[in-house]
Amino acid sequence: MGTAPRRQAHPQTVTELDHLVSTIDPATAIGARDRAVILLGNASALRPGELSALDVADITAKPTGILVTVRRSKTDQDRHGQLVGVARGQHRDTDPIRALDAWLKIRPAGAGALFMRVYRSGTVTTERIGPRAVSRLVQARAIEAGFEGIPVTGHSLRAGHATTAAVNGAPIDRIAAQTRHRDLGTLLNHYIRPAEALATTTSRDLGL
Repeated sequence: MGTAPRRQAHPQTVTELDHLVSTIDPATAIGARDRAVILLGNASALRPGELSALDVADITAKPTGILVTVRRSKTDQDRHGQLVGVARGQHRDTDPIRALDAWLKIRPAGAGALFMRVYRSGTVTTERIGPRAVSRLVQARAIEAGFEGIPVTGHSLRAGHATTAAVNGAPIDRIAAQTRHRDLGTLLNHYIRPAEALATTTSRDLGL
């Protein structure tokens, strides 16, 4: 008797992200923060824990985007540090650099956590948001955008990056360099092959 497959986080496509962030008010502190978390999370392919652990000092601005220093991750327990690049977006509404800049104008000045807790009143605290808070805000925003019933989690941003990059023709070595997967089998089986299976299926040729 076989085992049921593990339920995977739904990989968010660019079209879905565009719709999702369009429902978030960027004029509010919490809206600016959530847009930055979601768009940077997708563009960087960082895990929720890596996003929440970022400090302002981990972001280095460049003319064509930013460099993100991941000080510790699942694949770097010894804290050697890993560098991830994020390019400027092609579209105003989904540009992760634009969204991050908007948040940094609202975030209290000074060193410390990149993403902080925001009270319902709109007050931005100096308290770092945790990995669960990242996942919760992604889930909450997805439900508000009408994605209820779809398993959208904090990991959907990372999964969406890998899947979309594969569908758009990015080679696996470049995707692995961005996601920092050590096990290419995991990357292939969980993200790339499912996307390719739907893109190349001959079921479209059956005339059903």
